[in-house]
Formats: sequence, C-alpha cells, structure tokens
Amino acid sequence: MNNRAMRAMSSDLPAPPAGGAGAADPRSLLVDSAISHAEKLRRVLQLEEWINGTPDTPMFEATRRSWQEQRERLLGELHLGN
Repeated sequence: MNNRAMRAMSSDLPAPPAGGAGAADPRSLLVDSAISHAEKLRRVLQLEEWINGTPDTPMFEATRRSWQEQRERLLGELHLGN
C-alpha cells in the first residue's frame, strides 16, 4: 500500500481522546479488569478439570497439590474462595 493510501485511511480514524498523554480512560481500565478476571476464571476452570481428571495416585500427588494451590490462590484473588 502506498503512502497516499495510508494517509487517506488514517485521516478517517477518529481523533485520540482529549486529556493529557497518559490519561487513563476509565472504560479502558474496566475492560482490562474484566479481561483479567475472565482469564483467571478460565484458569480456575482449567485447573479444576485437570485436578478432577488426574488419577488419585502417589505419582501425581505433588502435581495435584500444586494445581490445587494455584486454584486456591486464583479464587482468593477473585474473592471467590470456598
């Protein structure tokens, strides 16, 4: 794509929001927070699936314990502890 086409496309873009450089948009922070929350929930569900799908044998005991600790930590961060 040539420079003229790029300038034409960029001129159609909306202007950046007013406010000084580095001013945080509250909506952006809310979206970031929601994404982080969703990623943690996804990880909790993944860990639960792994914990429940792993045989209860001594060979997997340390791994299951690690997954359970991770799950509990994430639930605490999400304020969803049991």
